[in-house]
Amino acid sequence: MVMGILGGMLRYSLVLLCALASTAQAPPPGISRTQILDNGSVMVARLRMAPAAREPVHTHPFSAIVVQLDAGEVEMQVGTKRETAKHEPGHVEFIAAEIPHAAANVGREPFDLVTVALKPERTPGGEQAPSPAPAGITRSMLLDNTQARATRVTFGAGSRETTHTHPYDLVLVQLTPGRMELQMGGNTTTRSYAPGDVVFIPRDTPHAAINADTKAFEVVSVGVK
Repeated sequence: MVMGILGGMLRYSLVLLCALASTAQAPPPGISRTQILDNGSVMVARLRMAPAAREPVHTHPFSAIVVQLDAGEVEMQVGTKRETAKHEPGHVEFIAAEIPHAAANVGREPFDLVTVALKPERTPGGEQAPSPAPAGITRSMLLDNTQARATRVTFGAGSRETTHTHPYDLVLVQLTPGRMELQMGGNTTTRSYAPGDVVFIPRDTPHAAINADTKAFEVVSVGVK
């Protein structure tokens, strides 16, 4: 019986590894993929879809959050639902594990996406209610379910967070360009971020983001539960 259980676990692990590895295989024509980070919680990649580029309908054994970086005409199929709409920068889609899905660029311009794959074997994060935004910072909830919370955050010029922690891992996806000071785990870095840049903040790590620019910038914050 033990051997049977171990065999089942091994088969599951091999299936999962193959599925995750498949995201690194050559994408369909007109779609390019660049891996940004890969750790025990998430695999993050940037996709560029040329006009007329189309994914085949497929599934993954992991759930994923898709963040639109550029405006684009998108045909999106998730399960039995199919719709075509213009997605603005910051639009977020949640795709649950094992749900058939496919995206297509039906417009005349290319667009970029950032995909955040949630690894099923990750250590689950804790729950935390949203906190009030500091002065000069506005937050808009885009998604909140049992697996992830996605929030669009606008940092006004000179605005700053107080140092805080989360009981879950955090992925920041830059939406608009800006210069940010990031205090994380006792280290401070200040640099310019371009749309599509990604920052990973591990759970329970003290951190704070500060707008070091003369203009506002936006990010999508993805909490990995």
